[in-house]
Amino acid sequence: GVTLDNYFTYYSCVPSRGAFLTGRYNIRLGLAEARELAELPLTETTIAEEMQSAGYRTYMVGKWHMGYSTTSHLPSNRGFDYYYGFLNGFVDYWTKEYSGYIDLQENTDLVTNDDETSSDYHNAYLLQSKVENVIADHASNYPNQPMFLYYAMQLIHGVWSAPDEFIERCGYPEVTGKISDYLSDVMGNYCALNVMLDEAITNLTCTLESYGMADNTVLVIVSDNGGENTVPGNNYPFRGAKGSYTRGGVSVNGLIHSKYIPDSMKGQSYEGQVHVTDWLPTLMGLATNGEWTGSYSGADIDGVDMWDAIMTNSDSPHEEIVHYANGDESISIQYNMVKLDKAIIPPGYTT
Repeated sequence: GVTLDNYFTYYSCVPSRGAFLTGRYNIRLGLAEARELAELPLTETTIAEEMQSAGYRTYMVGKWHMGYSTTSHLPSNRGFDYYYGFLNGFVDYWTKEYSGYIDLQENTDLVTNDDETSSDYHNAYLLQSKVENVIADHASNYPNQPMFLYYAMQLIHGVWSAPDEFIERCGYPEVTGKISDYLSDVMGNYCALNVMLDEAITNLTCTLESYGMADNTVLVIVSDNGGENTVPGNNYPFRGAKGSYTRGGVSVNGLIHSKYIPDSMKGQSYEGQVHVTDWLPTLMGLATNGEWTGSYSGADIDGVDMWDAIMTNSDSPHEEIVHYANGDESISIQYNMVKLDKAIIPPGYTT
């Protein structure tokens, strides 16, 4: 694969997911602020709708967090032929609850199956099983139709809680004295969820291989914001963390894996800047063999098709990135890796 050394997203999940789904800056979507009940405007066209227009069958498993005030806002009505997951920003890993209520949806229906809602069944296991079922079902029932899968994992979002067997593998025993029990508990769970994340990606790739789909797949793995630095997160060598437009909040890991990557770039790093808005035009270009020239909805796209630049290791065509703008009060922009920040405390956050 190719690692993206200078991949940029937004400081929190809401603006990042909106930008990924539309290829447009968060300030265009009304999603610049990290509001828990924020919604992607119904006037926007999603990457799933674009893929459907190109003949793809579309699936989503995991975290939505793009609104649910009406059924029109739900994933099944935003371009996804099938959806399974939770609608809020997070749920308890065991109970699948948000604010005391079960948040688990299949298409537009609340999941009530006792096995799936059981507090003994970790949500990461549940979502992984659904992803594997999606791939198996597609291979069996739609063998001649291309597939687009958006797997929005809960891992490793808080509140951190992992199965004991994974915590034990991380080697964080309960200790007292210099290191508190609380720190040991948090770090053990945080480490364990990272191990689960690695295994989930492994299981995903193995499933694609077992159904003969791996050789014809482009796999993109990215994070939606910098790590939290309350206890476990580490964004070194960058300053800041989730909730900040400093580099530690918006510069994250990125990876592309595919048999379509030329030998000259396999196992290499790409140092040009890449932005979360770039995935829609990049993936649509691949999905249509380069025939896609812009949004089917006619909306302005801020992202750039990055495939050729990355595969030839040439300069990034995405020269300017707008991280945040609120009139003259605060702004965070970037041009060819030079970043300018002014009063960059997002609403709702403190220094």
